[in-house]
Amino acid sequence: MVRRPDPNSYVGFRVNKNMYNSRGVLVLPAQTVLTGKDIEMLLQQNILLEEDDVEQVSIQNLVNASIKEIKAVFEKVRNTNQIPFDFLRDRILPIIDDMSRHPHLKQILDHLERHDEYTYRHSIGVALISRFIGKAKGLHNEELQELTSAAFLHDIGKVKIPDEILNKPGKLSDEEFAQVKKHTVYGYDMISQTSGIPPRQAKVALQHHEREDGSGYPYGLKGDDIDPYSKMIAVADVFHAMISKRVYKDAVPIFKVLREMSENAYGRLEPSTTLCFLKRIMETMIGNDVVLSNGSQGKIIMVKADDPVHPLVEVKGTYIDLSKDHSVYLKSIV
Repeated sequence: MVRRPDPNSYVGFRVNKNMYNSRGVLVLPAQTVLTGKDIEMLLQQNILLEEDDVEQVSIQNLVNASIKEIKAVFEKVRNTNQIPFDFLRDRILPIIDDMSRHPHLKQILDHLERHDEYTYRHSIGVALISRFIGKAKGLHNEELQELTSAAFLHDIGKVKIPDEILNKPGKLSDEEFAQVKKHTVYGYDMISQTSGIPPRQAKVALQHHEREDGSGYPYGLKGDDIDPYSKMIAVADVFHAMISKRVYKDAVPIFKVLREMSENAYGRLEPSTTLCFLKRIMETMIGNDVVLSNGSQGKIIMVKADDPVHPLVEVKGTYIDLSKDHSVYLKSIV
């Protein structure tokens, strides 16, 4: 007797043809990336997936699929002033969850950078990195879902900012920057007015540019007055913005960003969240080849919790502790 695979083992796979029920009604179109709810719906329609019905999805295809879905969300918000939260929860969050399971975050971020649409890839990038931070801080699944959706929606208010300002190649005028800063309030209002979205997510849209020292906006909040989710998403937002290419700036190499965030870990962003993120992302790079400032090539062997951007590196059988040997430093990660 041939044993059928567990249908839920196909979560994250893509159906390669239209799926019809016994009455010939289309249940799922071809190229849909399967979620648990999709599989449950198929089973309710007595449709049992076979191996030939599905195919694995590459990281590039996951990125392409997510950007396509997100463009549809942003267009609907722009045209109706309403956020399709059920669609976000059922279609987009599962894709971000699939991405978060990939062992090398840097590869996914590299794929994201191949797209021109910054607004959409930034929404994915911040949601993905925020989920990454939430896992590192020990959030349970329900909290992770709430954090991820809040991160995805953090910049939704920018649909009300003119594209010529958002994509301006030069420096913004004071008036233009004042207008851009209003996206936090616009986002708060839109999320608050959409039924079914937890109120905390509106607070995140409002607060993600607030800073520990009170230098942020829109209200100049400090420390404990800022929601913990807002603090996590602020770290993700800053990191992804720095590594991204924009019309007015080139992308900063990922390790240079990590080093700069480490040097400023006790500044505007919450220190514990920043260090937690730096430690976790450096741990994913253990085993990666690196180039040191003296030109020699090595491999990351170990990462220290209190100084993650200065790891232990092996160079031709010799171990160099970059946290102690200050004559050389990590120049790039291959």
